[in-house]
Amino acid sequence: MSLMEPGRSTLQLPFGSASTGSVHLRSQAWSFLIVSSATVCVAYADYLVKSISLGYLYILPLSLSAILLSRGVSFALIGLCVFFHDLFGPPYPSIQARIAHNLTALVAFVFAVLLLQRFVAQRNSLFDLVRQQRDELVKEVGLAAQVQKLFLPTSSPAVPGFDIAAVMYPVGGVGGDYYDYIPFSNGSLGLVIADVSGKGVAAALLMSATAATIRFETSETHSLGDMVNRLNRELHALPSNSHFVTLLLGELDPRSRRLKCVNCGHNPALLLRAASGDASWLPSSCVPLGLFETVTCQPEVIDLEPGDVMVWYTDGLTEAVDAQGREFGRDGLLENVRNNRGMSAEEIVNGLYSAAIAFNRGETLADDLTIMVIRVDSIDPSPGDETKIL
Repeated sequence: MSLMEPGRSTLQLPFGSASTGSVHLRSQAWSFLIVSSATVCVAYADYLVKSISLGYLYILPLSLSAILLSRGVSFALIGLCVFFHDLFGPPYPSIQARIAHNLTALVAFVFAVLLLQRFVAQRNSLFDLVRQQRDELVKEVGLAAQVQKLFLPTSSPAVPGFDIAAVMYPVGGVGGDYYDYIPFSNGSLGLVIADVSGKGVAAALLMSATAATIRFETSETHSLGDMVNRLNRELHALPSNSHFVTLLLGELDPRSRRLKCVNCGHNPALLLRAASGDASWLPSSCVPLGLFETVTCQPEVIDLEPGDVMVWYTDGLTEAVDAQGREFGRDGLLENVRNNRGMSAEEIVNGLYSAAIAFNRGETLADDLTIMVIRVDSIDPSPGDETKIL
């Protein structure tokens, strides 16, 4: 944080200032040059015009000095301006008139400089307060980001016969997206991807509550329908009913390659079949969670085959826009996955993210983005292989 030196009231920028002494000295030199030039110009005009008094024009360099230079320099400039006006101004009828005129100018100049310096000091105090609040907010956002990371997997799961990878890119450090891998006691793997309404810290807090609830519910029951109903009741009971959560929740059995899943108002998952090359989209099973007191979701059962690729994602991916305002959309998603379906799950994830960023002209995406890829290996798992979450 930049602090004012004693006896100074120079104008500070609201966010950031020069960090090196050389830059500060150059800035002061330019400020002094501007004020000096303005003073010389006014004095020259005062010298040329003899018919009227131009003393009021000296307020211009004095105002610049009050804003750009130190208090001592400003007060020294007041004396110089009074001297110039006395020297170059129109003649006075008497010595008493000359003294009175100079005293009046002195009082007016001092009043103007003090008023401006008070304004600048108040402005600098406000900027310092804004900096302090900004720094505190940055710390809070950083803490929220650390808390959010606690609910995310630290690595991809080791699932026999499957290659699974996921990534989340929040906007602004924290966001409302969430994904997780949850091992069940029966050897199957729970897969979760969710998108909380809103952005920023508020969405991140609701996401954390959602993640904790999902973790708790999966430890109590293995029925997808029961988990969704209980999660919906918890979210609906929150004080604000303006927030909701879209959710894709699945249970993958590596031994049978069978995936049970429910889609609660989330983006349709993409399933690309290896054998036929056909693509299908997993539609929504019910409304987003938290909007109504009860929901009814029917799980869908999908039998996966070697080479199949399934992509779960949030709307930050498909809603990336190009220079013409066109969205990346499902077509862009499908084309990219078709081109990269022979790659690993992690490479497909990275390829999708890179394609979305390139489509978005290399700029930061407008919404949080999360991608999960489930790829079926062509080699059958060996007997005794177990699912592991590292």
